[in-house]
Amino acid sequence: MLHNIKDNYITSVNNYIQNFDDNSFRKLAGKDFKSWPDPLEETWRLSRLGSLSRKKIEPISLDAQEPIMSKLNVVGSNTIKFINGAFRKDMSSNLPKGVSLSELNESESLTFLSKIKNSNLKNHPSANASLSCTPSIVKLSVDKNAKIEELLEIHFEGGVESSSVHPVLFVELNENSSLSIIERFNHIGSLIMPLQLIEIKDYASLNSIKVFDDSHESYNLAAHCIIMSHKSLLNSFSLIKGSQFTRSETHAYLNGTNAKLNLNGVYISGNKQHHDLTTAIYHNVEECISKQIVRGVLGGESTGVFQGKVKVAPNAQKTDGQQMSKAILISDKASANAKPELEIYADDVVCAHGTTVGELDDDQLFYLNSRGITKDKARLILIKAFLLDIISESVEETLHDFIFNEAQSALSSILKDKIEEFV
Repeated sequence: MLHNIKDNYITSVNNYIQNFDDNSFRKLAGKDFKSWPDPLEETWRLSRLGSLSRKKIEPISLDAQEPIMSKLNVVGSNTIKFINGAFRKDMSSNLPKGVSLSELNESESLTFLSKIKNSNLKNHPSANASLSCTPSIVKLSVDKNAKIEELLEIHFEGGVESSSVHPVLFVELNENSSLSIIERFNHIGSLIMPLQLIEIKDYASLNSIKVFDDSHESYNLAAHCIIMSHKSLLNSFSLIKGSQFTRSETHAYLNGTNAKLNLNGVYISGNKQHHDLTTAIYHNVEECISKQIVRGVLGGESTGVFQGKVKVAPNAQKTDGQQMSKAILISDKASANAKPELEIYADDVVCAHGTTVGELDDDQLFYLNSRGITKDKARLILIKAFLLDIISESVEETLHDFIFNEAQSALSSILKDKIEEFV
């Protein structure tokens, strides 16, 4: 029987965990990693992994050579560093009072595995591969009633060619606590497989920003599981701009009444990049709110994907679930795909979705041209306004300029004209 080249990475993961106990969380996760997602599978049809599956990649060794640091400018008061998927205490700052960070032991890791396996991430390649190959599962916990005012910044960096990186993070906000974090992905490796579980307990709130800016040769398959309790709040915003292929997949479970979720994002794609924001929100109880706004700007031969599903359980009356996706194509060879989906089993709900894909509005361009603004500058003004709107709505004031500048830097790579200061 001929060896299938698509089995190479799966074999390398199995080799990585072969010396662990059969009942360890690593072995239990690894036994479920039997294949890459089938291109005929509906949720992966628009983001196929055929090219990735044929690459020769192995999980990164814990003693891998120290990578060249990207020298990210720090915007938060406290910084946590993950290098090659491993938490680096020696490179991280002290945490504010009320916040703790630890590495899970085997028993705790098995509990973590169980939570992932009870979610719809159970067959995700990043769930199985990263739980098999992560250096450790790191838990970030906020104490009950702790209101953390300082911004916490998490850097995920490192990687080497032909290797995969596996950071696994568990974020826990206990009752009536609050936290703001910004996560920045800036790897140089071939494959990055972040896995994250977020649990937000009663009356707790989290502001979360993610910036995906890995090297243009890399693949990033981020997977997130969110569990929300009574009157919890999550404001989440993702900016995807780097890598050859980035898919950020989020499954959110609204399990407590009056939970509120804002799950917004922007992707800015050029050359032959492929960027995918996939979400699934499960309204399991009554009187919860979820809102999603996604914007995309695509140039070159890039492709963008938004897949958003809202599922409302039979007893989840008074649900409010909204989705809106808009994409602007600035190249004839770029394309965008949107697949919003509503699955509703309750009758007293307010749910809606909408999507638009197209070029810049000719009437708006003509209006600006008629006032002496060149066509190229008019295009730039309209694109910036398109992005500024969602960034202003989604991002805290203290981080607004930083995120907008990050978006502008991505625009500069797909537009010919130099980005000027937006007035």
